[in-house]
Amino acid sequence: TRQAYRPDVYDIDTNKLFEYYRKIALENEAQIRKKTKFISAYLQNNKWKIKSSNGDLSASILINAAGAWADQVAEFCGVSKLNIIPYKRSIARMQAPNGVDVQNWPMIDGVGETWYAKPDAGNLIVSPADKQMVSAHDAWADDETLAAGIQSFQGVVNFPINRMLSNWAGLRSFAPDGNLVIGPDKNNSSFFWFAGQGGYGFQTAAAASQLLSDLLLKENVSVDSEILEALLPGRF
Repeated sequence: TRQAYRPDVYDIDTNKLFEYYRKIALENEAQIRKKTKFISAYLQNNKWKIKSSNGDLSASILINAAGAWADQVAEFCGVSKLNIIPYKRSIARMQAPNGVDVQNWPMIDGVGETWYAKPDAGNLIVSPADKQMVSAHDAWADDETLAAGIQSFQGVVNFPINRMLSNWAGLRSFAPDGNLVIGPDKNNSSFFWFAGQGGYGFQTAAAASQLLSDLLLKENVSVDSEILEALLPGRF
């Protein structure tokens, strides 16, 4: 048996990070339109005309940050898709064993990412680390898939994990080569892609958004040319 431990890896409070970015956006006069369905967009006189369920909009630049729906949004805008593929991942929140404080446990995972577990609000999150190719949709967890992940975790601990508190699933979207897609479309310089973050959107958010800003504002980019070429949509 072999194992590895890294004390320099930390957990991210995703809600706090999201609210931090949201606060910055609002302070810079961004508008967040809730319960608004995007319908279509088209270019007219070098301006994007955007139709939505909450009125029409106009913009010089359109950024496609639609996650698993990135290809669909592109096609609604008359832009060729890049084959951004969504994969479903399932997660269960399990009650921690009686008398066991899991708060300071590290995240642990099976070799080859066959499962993983981590503490969460006094309990445990367990995932089978599934990667099921699906179409973009509001995802839900599959009971059999969850059971397989819980069984794998159960095999490496010496106490029972048998009470599920809740479960859910999410979509992790990847470009064909697995890299992020950041920058202007090769056939339409006013349509920017910001997609393919996989399961690492929170970890890459700061650097990825800075690169997008540099490209959009035509400033010196913060990465070297080799990395940039590996991220630009024109590679496809």
